[in-house]
Parts: sequence; C-alpha cells; structure tokens
Amino acid sequence: MLDRVKKLYKENVLISGVDQGNKSAKFSYLNQKGVINSFAIPTIVAPAEEKKSKVEGATEATSIEKKLHLKITSKSLSTVNQERYVYVGHFARNKKGKEEPAYNPASESDKHMSHTKFSNDLHVITTIAGLAVMAAREDKEEVHIPYAGGLPVSEIKELGSEKALESVKGTHTVEFMDGPLEKKVITLIIDSGKMYGEGAITDLSLNFDIHNGELVETSLQERLSETYALGDLGAGTSEMIIFTEEGIDGNLSQSLDIEGTNPYIDRIRERVDNLEEFKTLKELFNLDESERAYQSREEFMSEVIEPAILKVIRGEREKPVFEARLLKAKKTTDITDIVMEEITKYANDHKKAITSAWNSAGVDDLVLVGGGVLFGYPVFKEVQERFLELQGQEWVIMPDQVEEAPFFTSRGYLIANLIQLTESEEAALEPVK
Repeated sequence: MLDRVKKLYKENVLISGVDQGNKSAKFSYLNQKGVINSFAIPTIVAPAEEKKSKVEGATEATSIEKKLHLKITSKSLSTVNQERYVYVGHFARNKKGKEEPAYNPASESDKHMSHTKFSNDLHVITTIAGLAVMAAREDKEEVHIPYAGGLPVSEIKELGSEKALESVKGTHTVEFMDGPLEKKVITLIIDSGKMYGEGAITDLSLNFDIHNGELVETSLQERLSETYALGDLGAGTSEMIIFTEEGIDGNLSQSLDIEGTNPYIDRIRERVDNLEEFKTLKELFNLDESERAYQSREEFMSEVIEPAILKVIRGEREKPVFEARLLKAKKTTDITDIVMEEITKYANDHKKAITSAWNSAGVDDLVLVGGGVLFGYPVFKEVQERFLELQGQEWVIMPDQVEEAPFFTSRGYLIANLIQLTESEEAALEPVK
C-alpha cells in the first residue's frame, strides 16, 4: 500500500480527509512517507484588501495556516463574487466584517447551527484554504484531491452524497497575498470523491491507523463489540451513528436534537467579557463596550480551555483550573467556576441524550469522539468512574489518545479515501474477462 501512496504522491494526488466544523475545520492527509499529518483552521472568514497591507508585515517565518490572506478564485463560491480576497482562520479573528458560524438561542432555525455546511461561502472558503495549506506544506503548486468529507446525518439524508460533493468539485485557485508563502499560487483540482454522513466513517479511525502508508489495527478493536453507538460530539451538532452486525443502521442513526459546544463556549466568553476586572481595564483605556477579551471561540479554546483539560488527561492535575489573560497581561484571572458551570451543563445535557439514544438502539457499547469529548471531559471522567463503581464496566469507550479526539472524523475520511483509492486501482489492474 505504501508504494501506491508514493506513486499517487509523485502524481500530485494528495490523499486527505476534511472535517468541516462549526468551530474549526480539521484536515488530515498523507505525506510522502505515508504518515498522517493533521491540522485545524478556525472557521472564521473576513473580507481582505486586494494587496498586502504595510501594517501586516513582511514574509516573516511563521506557520502557514496562522497568516492566511488569500485571493481565492472558485466557481464553488456564490455567483455574486467568485473571485474573493479574504482573511481566513487565525488571521481573520480580529478583522472587520469577520464571519463565523452564528448561534441565536431565540431562533429555532439557528438554535442548533443547522444551516447546511456547504450552503454558504464561509465553509467553502475555509475548506479551500485548508486544502491549499495542505498542498503548500508539501511544496506542491497543482494538486489533484479526491475529496473525502462529510455532512451531518440529517443533511446527507436530505441532499444525498453526490449533490453534496458537487458543491466542492471543480478547479480552485488560491494565491497567498502575505505570510511565508507570499505570491505563491496553488491550484486545487477536485474531480472525484465522496461525501459521508458525519460519524459514519469515524469507526474506521477507531479500528485502524496508518503507519508508513500501511493500515494497522488499533487497540480499540479488542475493546469494541460488534454492535455499538458512536457519538460524534461537534461544535454545532452532535451525531449518533448506530452500528449493528450488518453495518450502519440508517434508521436509528440521527443528528441529536441538542446543541453542540459553541453556545456553551459563547456563554463563557460573554461572562468573561463582563468580568469587573475586564470592565475596569476597558475603562482605563477608554475601550468600547464591544471589546472582547478573546477574539474568537478557537482562540479562547486553544488558550484557556484545552490546556487546562489536557493537564487532567495527562494526570498532571486532578481537576482543571481555567485562567484567562485579560488584554494579554501576564497576570491571569481564575475563571474556573464560570467555565465549569457551562462544562457541567454541556456534559449533563449530552450524557442524557447520548445514553438515551444508546439505550434505545439496543446495542452493546457506547463510543464518544469529537471535540466535545475534550470540552466535557472533566465531567465525563467523573461519570465514567461512578458508572464503573456501580456496574463494574466503562460507561463509554473513548479513544486511547483523547486529545486526538477532534481529528478522529477527518482521519476516518482519510482512511476511507485510502481504501477507496486502493480498491479502485486494484480493480483497474484486473484483466477484463
């Protein structure tokens, strides 16, 4: 299999998987040695100037995805403007006119962030930008990408895989206007691929990994029964995929009627913005009331939430301590009570919904993956320990490396992509009878 990976790589075919999320888009791909590389780009886009601003600085060394000022030309963008200058991800977080997935608790249509992920330019631009970063990381200027991605189960049932794939097919041109790749142009050609229901392929990354271009079994294979419920806990939606002896049960699989992590994170950020300490600092500098302590969900999660939870996962702390830096001062403010209130709400809401769906499905095991596993981990861990005391077994099965849970879906798409390409190539080599 490694020989096939190297052959495709030399032909400028990049094998990848894309998990387009409402907090960040996750990308996993195989490099020349057949090793999986993964990275994330915050789902934030802002209109940009047609040329580099002097204020933005020169092409100083920095990671490619941290400074995305791009010119994107693509027929996948809305017909109004198919040539777009944009800031994407981390670089867009403090720009005027920025757009990120919205959440409006007062509106039923917005409550669960249920807008089709590929129905607006926000997700299309983030996807194209990430694929361009992937190509640039491998020093390729024109790449063919057999696309492997997904949509919430409810959307796949409504749209179908082929219609969903049409939204990203075509030739897309990306020019880097700033950053370490200033003036570099990447051409992305997407003429094949498949869209899956989110979570439907995640079982592949539970059971398999790729080492040096070869599929290898994971330790989870021994822990999983033949029938199980897989909860994919995302930023906008939470999916429950039911696996039986015959495969996925399409009738029992569903998008849960429950909010993802984003609204809980938004409420935490709002309370941090209203801290008396932050108000005092804003008054000191005559800052507007709209000034925010953190410019995006992704920034808040990566700087405040995830480091504290990772310390618990690694056994460095029994309980997490969450600290915020206001106006980026070295002094930190303890916001543990605020954060744990929302984490507890999130975990309680989800343990009820996923356990009920698992029980109703009548399958043996319950598996959790996705970014929500990290967010709810402090409470999920306590529930796991209590269930073990009461029942003598685990409540849920989590990945061996919980910190990798956010990339399980993109890795699953990647593995499915590799299997599909390998089978197609083998079929093409078979003699015609």
